[in-house]
Amino acid sequence: MTDQVYGVLLDTVSIQRYIFYSNNLKENIGGSFIVEDIYDSHLKEVIKELLHISDNGYYEAWKKEPERITVLEDSPFEIGYIGGGNALLFFKEKAREFISRWTTRLLVHCPGVVPACAISRIDFNDFSKSLRKLFSELARNKSNFVPETVIRRHGITAECPRTGYSAEVWCERLPEEEQNYISSVANAKIFASERADEKLNEILKECKLDSKFTFTNKLDELGQSKGQESHIAIVHIDGNDMGNRFREQKGLPELRKLSKSIKEATKNSFIIMMEAVIENIENLEEEGINLKRKDGKIVLPFRPIIIGGDDITFVSEGRLGIWLAKVFLEAFEKQTVSDNNPLSACAGVAITKTKYPFYRGYQLSEELTRSAKDRRKEENNRGSWIDFHLAYGGFSGRLEDIRKMHYKTPLLDSLVLRPYRIGDLDELLKGVAELKEKKNGKLKYPRSKIMKLREVLYSGQTELDLFKKELKARGLELPKYKDFNGSEIVKDKKTPYFDMIELMELYPEFALPGRER
Repeated sequence: MTDQVYGVLLDTVSIQRYIFYSNNLKENIGGSFIVEDIYDSHLKEVIKELLHISDNGYYEAWKKEPERITVLEDSPFEIGYIGGGNALLFFKEKAREFISRWTTRLLVHCPGVVPACAISRIDFNDFSKSLRKLFSELARNKSNFVPETVIRRHGITAECPRTGYSAEVWCERLPEEEQNYISSVANAKIFASERADEKLNEILKECKLDSKFTFTNKLDELGQSKGQESHIAIVHIDGNDMGNRFREQKGLPELRKLSKSIKEATKNSFIIMMEAVIENIENLEEEGINLKRKDGKIVLPFRPIIIGGDDITFVSEGRLGIWLAKVFLEAFEKQTVSDNNPLSACAGVAITKTKYPFYRGYQLSEELTRSAKDRRKEENNRGSWIDFHLAYGGFSGRLEDIRKMHYKTPLLDSLVLRPYRIGDLDELLKGVAELKEKKNGKLKYPRSKIMKLREVLYSGQTELDLFKKELKARGLELPKYKDFNGSEIVKDKKTPYFDMIELMELYPEFALPGRER
C-alpha cells in the first residue's frame, strides 16, 4: 500500500463538569448521553456527508473483525476504536475536513461540549509509537486552545436559571408550570435525556425485566423514606491501571479487543448489580426503602448516569450506595478480558442530602475514588478498593482537609480507617453484623452503648478506660477486626469502630455477612 494514512484522535475537555454541573438528574443523564452520542450519530452523519458512505456497517466492523485493517486495503476511512472517552479514526484523505465538519456539527447539536482533536500520520509497523505521538499532540492541543462552545451572556440577555448561560430557547419539554426560556445547553440535555431513557430501558429489555421495572430521572424518586431526612449516594467507580494496559498493547487488533472486552465487562458487572437489586426487592421494602411505582412498574432505587468503557457513575438511595459499589466491584473482578490479566477497580461513595448541590457531591465521589487509588498504590495491592464519606452539612472543602480538621481526636490520628480493600470491607461488615445482632429478641449491643462508643472515640483516655470497664462488667466485647481483638478499642491511634458505627446506618441489613439475602 502506498497511500499515507492519517490518524484522528477525538476527545472532550472538562466533561465531568459538563455532565454533572446541574442539580437536575435529568440534565446529568442527558449530558452523559450527549457525550456518548458525539462518537455515534454525530460521527455517522458527518462521515455520510463527507465520504458519501450510507452503509453504517463500518461502525461495528472494528469490533467484529479486529484483526482486519480495511484502511490498508481499499477503504478511504476506518474506525480504529471507540472507548474510554476517545475515538480513533483513520483517513487516507479529508481528515482535517472531517474535524471541521464534526466540530461545527457539535456547536449546533451539542452546545457546551468542548471537543479536542489531534492529527498525525500512522505507521502500522510501529503502531504503539504512532499512538503515543497522537496522544502527545492531543495533550498539547488541549492546553493550547479551548474553544467557545456556548453563546455568551450579555447585560441585555436573560439568564438561564439552570446554567447561568444566555437563555435563548423556549423549552416545551418541561412541565407546564416550569416552561421558560433556557440556554441551548440545558435544552439539549433535556432533549437527550429522553433518548438516554430509551437506551437504558434496552438493557432492561435485554434482561427481560422491562415489563416489571423501570428507572427514574428524578433524585427524589430513588426510594427515600417519607418524613425523614433523605440522602442519596453518588457512586463513581474507575478501573485500575487501564492507561498502562492500553499502552502495553502491541498493535491495533490487540487494542481493539481490549477496548471491546473491557466495555463488555463493565456492562456485565452493571447487569449483575442491577439483578442483585431486583432479587432483593422484598428485602429493600422491609428495610424501609420506599420504592415508587410508575405505569405499573417498580422504579429501581438507583440510576446509572455513565456506563463507560472502564468506569461507571450512578446515584442511588443513600443506604444502598456502598452495597451496590461492593457488588459491582466483586462482579468486575470476576470478568475476563482479552489480555487475560485480572480486572480491578476503585470506588468512591459520597452520601449526601438529596438537596445537596449535585456537582459538589460528584466531586466528592471522585476525590474518594482517588483516595482509594492512592491507598491501593501505597499498599502495593492489586485488588479493588473503596472509600466512602457521609457529607455533613457544616463540613466543606477537600476530602483530605475535612478528614484532617474534623476526624482527628485526642485519641486518634483519624477516626476512620478508610479506604478499604474489598476483602477487608467484608471483615469490617462482619463486625457491623455483630453490632446489630439480637439475643433473645433484644439487641446484644444496646443503641445507647453504640452511641456511647461513638462519643468516647471523640474523648480522651480516661473516658475510654471507663467505657472498657463498663463493657467488661456487662460481659461484652466489641467485634474483632484484623489485629483488633475486641478488648482493645484504639491501637496505634487507629480504630475500626467509627467506620462500623457509620456503616450500621449506611449498609442494608439483609446484605450483611450471615444474613439471608
